[in-house]
Amino acid sequence: MRTFTRVELSRYNGKDGAPPYVAYEGKVYDLSSSFLWRGGRHQALHSAGKDLTSELGQAPHGADLLAEFPVVGILVVGKETASAP
Repeated sequence: MRTFTRVELSRYNGKDGAPPYVAYEGKVYDLSSSFLWRGGRHQALHSAGKDLTSELGQAPHGADLLAEFPVVGILVVGKETASAP
């Protein structure tokens, strides 16, 4: 499975044609199929291209909603480069 650094994940911010990816508990999810994430923002609170592990507690729903989206990689903290798919 592909690995993402925080820098690489930030490129998947849902803007300028980039798909919206978010990380949660080390997994990276592709939220492209959700109209709620178009433009890279969700409810004006959360931004794509980030690790939302600490932010998801603020959401009115649980992390179980992420199970609806494909896991596209693993977030690796502390590495400078990411692996190819």
